[in-house]
Amino acid sequence: MSAPALETLDWLRFDPSDGEVVRDPPGRGYGYWAGGHKAFRDPETGRVVLFYREREPLELGRGGRCAIAVSDDGVVFEDVWSADKSAFAANSIEVGHCVRDPSGEWRLYVSYEYAGAGYWRIDLMCAASLEAFDVQGRRTVFMPFDYGMRSLKDPVVYLRDGKYWIYVAGASRARPREDTLEDNAAVRASGREATLLAVSDDGIYFPELHFAFEAPNTDTWNGRRARINSVIPLDGGYLGFYDGGRTSYDMYEEWCGLAWSDDGCSFERYDQAEPWVRSPHGCVRYVYALDGPDEVLFYYEYTREDGAHELRVSRIGKPH
Repeated sequence: MSAPALETLDWLRFDPSDGEVVRDPPGRGYGYWAGGHKAFRDPETGRVVLFYREREPLELGRGGRCAIAVSDDGVVFEDVWSADKSAFAANSIEVGHCVRDPSGEWRLYVSYEYAGAGYWRIDLMCAASLEAFDVQGRRTVFMPFDYGMRSLKDPVVYLRDGKYWIYVAGASRARPREDTLEDNAAVRASGREATLLAVSDDGIYFPELHFAFEAPNTDTWNGRRARINSVIPLDGGYLGFYDGGRTSYDMYEEWCGLAWSDDGCSFERYDQAEPWVRSPHGCVRYVYALDGPDEVLFYYEYTREDGAHELRVSRIGKPH
């Protein structure tokens, strides 16, 4: 099927400046962030389960703490578990996603940069309750070198038809897969990340990764980054919310774009002259759409006037 026209998706657009603050950053000014988040609605209790991480400037240690928080209303959250980067032997913690397996077991997929090695990987923890996660009991489920990649991070986890579908952000060992030389032999800036998809019966062993969404490597606001942050079923297909960027600086201040897939396996970006949503002070990134029967909750990192990033939520009611 063809993708819905971009204008038919306007009902989903939210004003990030009107969102409610879920978590404040650990400090004021550029480099202090609260975000790197993913959300899940527990089918047993109806509560929203939120993973987030706190980050300090590069020279102060980067992503130092992560936490799981729960909420009855999707806005007011209480932390029930946390860990710092020393527990992971990490240089920095990034995105994680906590979900409940159909068996009732809780699972936390978390990405971090392994200390001393400089690569990103994704580990899994399993526990009977959210409070019981033990970092020492984790196992690596996405080791980048197993797939010929330089790094794998930022898991986005869905349970579909009894299988685990996990989208991950990946970087190759060197240049992108396509040739990066122009006719005059000038080397142009290259895309920095792609989104890959892994499907598994048990959510533990992932034998293959498939490229699902790649940067077009164009000199545009979204041309050199392609990290899908969330996906919702819509109109017989899947709408993806991704982070786009143009330069290496934009890995800290990305902007949100929209992409479409008929099957959830391969996404094409909408032609957008500018970001779908953004802060007047910088980025709106890591847009996670938590789909519900009557509304969509959007969780996102929002750049404040002082340059710090806070974690916000906006509610959008569904048309009837």
